[in-house]
Amino acid sequence: MSAQTAGDYRIFVGAFPIGELTAQIQAVRVQYDAKTAYITAPHVTLAGTYWRHGPATAANEADLIERLRPLSSHLPPFDLILGGIHTFGERVVYLGVQTTPTLLDTRRALLAMMGMDKHGQQFTPHLTLAMRLNLHDTERMVADLRGSVWENGRFPAPMGTLHLVQRGPADPAWRTIAVIPLAAD
Repeated sequence: MSAQTAGDYRIFVGAFPIGELTAQIQAVRVQYDAKTAYITAPHVTLAGTYWRHGPATAANEADLIERLRPLSSHLPPFDLILGGIHTFGERVVYLGVQTTPTLLDTRRALLAMMGMDKHGQQFTPHLTLAMRLNLHDTERMVADLRGSVWENGRFPAPMGTLHLVQRGPADPAWRTIAVIPLAAD
C-alpha cells in the first residue's frame, strides 16, 4: 500500500543495537541531523516500511504480532557488522551493514510473515545517520566521516531481539509495539 490517507500509520521490524556503540552512533546522528536522530533510535530495518490503515495502536497489529511470535524459537541471535560511510542520493548518509547469511535469513523469515517490502530484491542493509540534509551538508558530513573510525572500522553489534515499531501521522517518533526475542544457541 503506497498511498497514505488520514489516519494511516507505518510499521517496520528493525534490529536496534544497544550499549555504548549505540550512544556513539547517536551522537553522530544528533550532530548532523538531530531531527532524524530523535524520531527513532539507531537501527537497521530488516522488513518494512509498510503502510497500514486505521489508528496507530498495537491492537491493530495483534494478528501480525501473533504470527511473528514463532520466529523466536528458530531465528538465532546475530551480529550486525557496522562500518563504512555511504550515501543514498544527495540527502541520506548511512553507516554500512555487512550482509551476512544470518541477516539475510532473518529478513527472509520476516518477509515470509509480513509480505514483500519496498526494498524487494534491492535490499541494502544500512543504519541511517542523516536523511534531511542538503547537498552541501551531505558532502561536508561524508568528508568529515570518511577519515574517521566510522569509515575504516568495523563494529559488531550483538542482536538478541528484533522490534516491531509503529508510527502514526501525529506521533513525534516511532515506538516499539512488540519485541521478538531471538533463540539462544
